[in-house]
Amino acid sequence: MKLTVHWHLTIQKNVDVCCQSQSERQELINFIEQNNLKVKHILITHAHIDHVCDAYWATQTFNQPLKLHKDGERFIRIADAQAEMMGFNVDGIENISLQYITKDDIIEYGNSQLKVFETPGHCAGSLCFYNKEENYIVTGDVLFRDSIGRTDLPTGDYEALMASIKNNLFNLPENTKCICGHGPLTEIGYEKENNPFIN
Repeated sequence: MKLTVHWHLTIQKNVDVCCQSQSERQELINFIEQNNLKVKHILITHAHIDHVCDAYWATQTFNQPLKLHKDGERFIRIADAQAEMMGFNVDGIENISLQYITKDDIIEYGNSQLKVFETPGHCAGSLCFYNKEENYIVTGDVLFRDSIGRTDLPTGDYEALMASIKNNLFNLPENTKCICGHGPLTEIGYEKENNPFIN
């Protein structure tokens, strides 16, 4: 997640912050300070443990609530159980400050804006964040280069995921860059032509 976190920091916010050691936390803080940035929002695309495991630390450190879709709160409330199974540390997450965001909300930072898309399918409460002016979308685990998010976990739904991709992401300009939750960047046009998982 380091590449994703660093990219997001250039637009003055955190998305899916997932530090798991003091050295990773310090690296994040150093990056913010060295680039004279101010964290305006702490956003998550969805509340699976690998995307939210250090959200409590981030909210406390940067004095901002965690912004997510209301349907993702169910995962926050069982994060300690998820963490125990997968080896993550989520100390304090039961006390986290939450703020709900939803379809068509606008997240403002500096002179830029992100439009919120509701994109269920990988899990309930999944969101994508679109910046029209800078021509990119943060896709989380909805869409990857040559792949899609898995739908076999609780609240996953393949048909809903296909609808999210086709009705939201694939209506964007083909040269829109996709910042994915895992793996390399991609573009909408490339995925429309080449993604083998999209029917």
